[in-house]
Amino acid sequence: DRLAEKNMDLQESEGQAMGIFRFALRGITSDIGNNRMLTICADGSSVVGMNYASYHLGRYASLEWLKANTVLVRQLFDKERNAIIRSQIIKAVIKAEGEEAWSLVEHVLKSDEDYRVKVNIMASMRPIPWNKASKLIYEFAVGEDPGLSIAAAEAIKKYAVYTDLGEHLKAIDAAKNWRSRALMIDKGLELVQGKKPLTKKIEKKLFAYFAEARHASEKAWLLKGLVHDPAQYQVLVDEVKKANAPVITTTALETLIAMSSTKSFEKEKEAKLKSGIDLDKEFLEVLKLAINSGDVTSVSLAAGALSDPAMNYKEKITDLEFLKTALNGMQDPEKVEARNALIVALAYLMDKQVPRVSPPGFNHPIDWDRIQGLDSDQLAAIVTSKGEVIVQLNVNWCPGTVGAFLELAERGFYNDGTIHRVVPNFVAQDGCPRGDGWGGPEFTIRSEFTPAPFVGGTLGMASAGQDTEGSQWYFTHSPTPHLEGKYTNFGYVVSGMEIVHQLEVGDIIERIEILDREGN
Repeated sequence: DRLAEKNMDLQESEGQAMGIFRFALRGITSDIGNNRMLTICADGSSVVGMNYASYHLGRYASLEWLKANTVLVRQLFDKERNAIIRSQIIKAVIKAEGEEAWSLVEHVLKSDEDYRVKVNIMASMRPIPWNKASKLIYEFAVGEDPGLSIAAAEAIKKYAVYTDLGEHLKAIDAAKNWRSRALMIDKGLELVQGKKPLTKKIEKKLFAYFAEARHASEKAWLLKGLVHDPAQYQVLVDEVKKANAPVITTTALETLIAMSSTKSFEKEKEAKLKSGIDLDKEFLEVLKLAINSGDVTSVSLAAGALSDPAMNYKEKITDLEFLKTALNGMQDPEKVEARNALIVALAYLMDKQVPRVSPPGFNHPIDWDRIQGLDSDQLAAIVTSKGEVIVQLNVNWCPGTVGAFLELAERGFYNDGTIHRVVPNFVAQDGCPRGDGWGGPEFTIRSEFTPAPFVGGTLGMASAGQDTEGSQWYFTHSPTPHLEGKYTNFGYVVSGMEIVHQLEVGDIIERIEILDREGN
């Protein structure tokens, strides 16, 4: 409150907004802080301050405060023309106005030109009556814009109801984006659980699209929908056994594990047991297969399932030798996640206290001679299947990250890699050699946190905790200040931001080239 009470000049108010925001990240907010952020937004003199303040109002301001300041928050949105600021304030408006926000939401969805504002609306739909919004959301789901289509399909997955089924089935076939279609197939199977004719109808679509899928990522996303129908258990088992592509194997195993904890799976087990088939025993064999495969991801997932008390494997496993053998094969540094998962599983199954597992530590030294030979504003070209993006690297602040990134680029590590994760108006992520988000190089590097802000077009490193970074990196679509101080910011897009906004899961990073000062 003492920080927020002071009226400050432009530069100090930017720092003030950052400070109030940092408190919010730690779960500390107050009405005085919210009031100051509202004032900074309304003042309009600092875009930097407004970025932090609007993000704070949309994400961290209390519902009680928002409802008490509904008129002021709405006025703020009505006068603001900066799309990034609007995309955050609209979230605050929806929270403040609840159902009454629908008329504004409808108008903005139909008229606003910036996809980021619309995406944030569709991510904040909970207070909006679904029966009013559904028709418009389904229109976006079958539209041309991939970001809007996916955001709409995500909203449908959260809020669609059985009475939407007719519109829903039409949208599945009308969808132009494969990921949106997969999301709606998943939701469709959820809506018709227990209704066999309708389930078969939607699964017929799923398998037809699976057969026609253009790449492994599309096949993987389609498999997720089978979680709702244990009768398709064997399809997932077969995909795990085939191991045709890591992303398919990983998704099939994740879906099997999720399926095994559903009520419908319990019913399927009872039905199968009557015909002499023990699904618990069969599923345990699948988990053993995954652990014996030696694949780090499969081992981690299977070991995690075995140590889940809800799955009750203590009563079902008598011989732990397969786990001990697998643990002996997971001693390399890059296999630390699988090793730790196996240690936890063994401790649980043996009724022993879980030992303190070692976190991954950075093990890749910085090549200082190489770093000294780079420009402080070193450029690189990231050539994608959608076009070229030029980035400037933060050499001075993130020498270890930049050095590792360029080392991997020079040896072709990133060539023909798949964009495996895209969250509209958040990030597009690459750098996983497996294509499923679990992969990396043979080393890890240290985290390099800097004062540099996470703005739209930031190049950040994916992380599973401090000093666990490797090869996976991402572009941000918009400012993401909640990542600051938690993730390494090692560069910015200087040209090609329009390409970044177009990237989708399954797109390809063809290569990464190091450029000179002239961009050659």
